[in-house]
Amino acid sequence: MLAVQPPLVGLMSVAHWPNVTVNNGAELRGFDFEIPLMSLPAALPITAENIPADVPYLAADPRRVAAWRSRLPRDKFNIGLVWQGRPDQKIDPGRSFPLRSCAPLSQLPGVRLISLQKHHGLEQLSDLPPGMQLDVLGADFDPGPDAFVDTAAVMLNLDLIVTVDSATAHLGGALARPTWIALKQVPDWRWGLHDEVSPWYPTARLFRQRTAGEWDDIFTRMAEELARAVPMLRAR
Repeated sequence: MLAVQPPLVGLMSVAHWPNVTVNNGAELRGFDFEIPLMSLPAALPITAENIPADVPYLAADPRRVAAWRSRLPRDKFNIGLVWQGRPDQKIDPGRSFPLRSCAPLSQLPGVRLISLQKHHGLEQLSDLPPGMQLDVLGADFDPGPDAFVDTAAVMLNLDLIVTVDSATAHLGGALARPTWIALKQVPDWRWGLHDEVSPWYPTARLFRQRTAGEWDDIFTRMAEELARAVPMLRAR
């Protein structure tokens, strides 16, 4: 039995793990042992060398995936953006980047930037630099009590996710989507201090600040990497 916060029950229930039931913990009974999820590595035991990274281990509702597919442009290289985490989290100081810093990505030919941002940071949409365009998905994007159910469906229709170190980064990795994570110079412990790859998520790529507080360099590097890797995005 996996007990999660009530807003996550919908997302977690889609995966259909064998012999696992998902609930919100309100009426948890009939178990023989109880353990916090984050204590499982110590009990199993799991080390940095044997982290189980078989992805995807989360899924999206196929009906939502199809519905969002019909609304997204198919002739573009679609990049989903999340630029700000929740400001009340202990890891938040310094982890969120200005939306304006993503301008180099928008200048690549054939790129369509799509906002996956919810709640915090939306005021930055009104202060984009000249020429930068960002699509907003509308009021029916994750509007109800279930968190991330539409986000997961949209992610399965994107070519790339570019995100701050937030829940969205972990969702993209758990869905095995190409996910580029912009990290402050000294990030959360899960990302280590040096590598460009993540032991948790094989499809993730880590872009680290070279100078504390400097974000523009990260997005210049991202744009250069995309232009090299994806022929349709090379400057004409």
